Amino acid sequence: MRLAALLLLVGATDAAASSALAMDVSALTAASSEVVRARVASSRAEWSGDHRRIVTRVDLEVLESWKGLAAGRLTVLQPGGARDGLVQQVAGVAPLAPGEEVVLFLARSGPYHRVVGLAQGVYRISRRPDAEAFPASLEGLDLVAPPGGVVGPRTTISLARLRAQVEEGR
Repeated sequence: MRLAALLLLVGATDAAASSALAMDVSALTAASSEVVRARVASSRAEWSGDHRRIVTRVDLEVLESWKGLAAGRLTVLQPGGARDGLVQQVAGVAPLAPGEEVVLFLARSGPYHRVVGLAQGVYRISRRPDAEAFPASLEGLDLVAPPGGVVGPRTTISLARLRAQVEEGR
């Protein structure tokens, strides 16, 4: 009976969703090797080495390093993308567009980086003089509360306040 209930519960979940542990700025900072304010220089989809998955290689121009020693340019690999007429979409991944300014919470993975917490680790920066950081959409991402915690709201924050929170958590 329990197995049948478990299978029913699993079958009722959205097949197009990803799940991740809910992370606030402090948790994102702790899990990151680098936190950067950057401009997206380019983005291109390519096949993984085993030709089984499509990944998107995003080249960034680092404008400021808030944690870690990132400088100049760095590359982020994100799962999914469109290549050779095929599309692999990964729920919970925030696409990064050339020319866009962002704050990214990153973890080094060999010569590349990955975004920590999927879309949770992406803040888009407004182009206004009083720059604000907008959390990326979490569409397709089911957040799970950490043990003893709750899933809090994600809200727009001033760029200066976001930076201060990262520096507090380093």
